[in-house]
Amino acid sequence: MTRPVLRRGPLLMVLTTLAFTAMIGLVKVARAELSAAEVVFWRGFVGIPIAALGLRGLRLAPANRPVLALRIGLGFCAMICFFTAAKGLPLADHALYSKLHPLLVGILAPLALGAGERPGSRTWGALVFGLVGCGVLLGPEVQGGGLWGLWALAAAAFSAGAHVCLRRLGETDHPAVVVLCFQLAIAPLSLLLVLVQDGGLPGLPPVELWPVLAGVAVFAVLGQTMMTRAYQLDRAAVVAGAAYTSPLWAGLADAVFFETLPSWTTLVGGMLIVGSGLAVILQEDPEPASPVR
Repeated sequence: MTRPVLRRGPLLMVLTTLAFTAMIGLVKVARAELSAAEVVFWRGFVGIPIAALGLRGLRLAPANRPVLALRIGLGFCAMICFFTAAKGLPLADHALYSKLHPLLVGILAPLALGAGERPGSRTWGALVFGLVGCGVLLGPEVQGGGLWGLWALAAAAFSAGAHVCLRRLGETDHPAVVVLCFQLAIAPLSLLLVLVQDGGLPGLPPVELWPVLAGVAVFAVLGQTMMTRAYQLDRAAVVAGAAYTSPLWAGLADAVFFETLPSWTTLVGGMLIVGSGLAVILQEDPEPASPVR
């Protein structure tokens, strides 16, 4: 009998969700005094020098510029839809809509990248169980989406497209180059978003928020770097399936830092999510991509 093999791509994606969960926690702190557009701008602005540290002598010369441009455009559209949906959608609804993203990656990746990206039956089962687990975990608070739900669905679709682009970029470009180019593009686009939403240039944030915004940028760049590397190492649907662990990290953070005891739905949903995560991390048919050195 073949032993399950630990797949590094999904494992990196689990760590990515942990970094992004920490980032969201800091964003909540910053949002007490700053608008969403301002947080996005400072995240992008501060993220540039942090992302530049990852180059370590590499030249900022992306090999696949058309796909990189598409990744940037889709990522920015996903961000706009994400923040638009967040305005009128309850948090639980928003989180559940976003968990459609791995299923969309599983459908889109074979169409865009070829039959080699087609998920196996075990991966499809893990994706479905992960979505069910998120539904059980978040279900008691879901209220229905309406028009805001359409914005959330659009965010999931744009995000899935951006992640498929990362899988393609993994064949040609180093993760540090991809992440820095994304930060360089997001900074002016975020400034434009601030001008449109707030009607002027962003003011200097309060001094007490500087460490918070620095933390947002650090975890954002760290998460994007691990995510980009993860898509180099394994098929897109397999990597995306590991993203279902994000509600689990959030629930653990609530329990540890806010002493919120988990309900039975949290426990059942968490077990389904952990099971689906293990199913994609431990598989017998690893087909890693050739990493870019």
